[in-house]
Amino acid sequence: MSIQSTNDRVQAPDLAANDDAPKLNKRQLAKAATREKLLHTARVLWAPAGSYAPVTIRDIAAAAGMSTGSIFANWSGKEDLWRDAMGYEPPVDCEAVRAALKAQAAQARWAA
Repeated sequence: MSIQSTNDRVQAPDLAANDDAPKLNKRQLAKAATREKLLHTARVLWAPAGSYAPVTIRDIAAAAGMSTGSIFANWSGKEDLWRDAMGYEPPVDCEAVRAALKAQAAQARWAA
């Protein structure tokens, strides 16, 4: 029986046998878990219609049991988090948009 030297040992592959994704270390797994928790929390808080503006970064972080820093470690701001969580651009709510929507609604009534 011979003892293999460390140079002769087969290195474990970077990829799991049946998985295309690289294995993550503990820190990377923790960061991914934090990100998923924040995304889930944001989706829950933003689910009701009209909830984008009143729900703040602080609200999302507090509901997830985390600091606002955990959000800014993953996203540049509220709009960026919305894009990842909801999959489309954040709603724009300002006087100009409201006026345009009212005008559009009035035109639709006259056309009908």
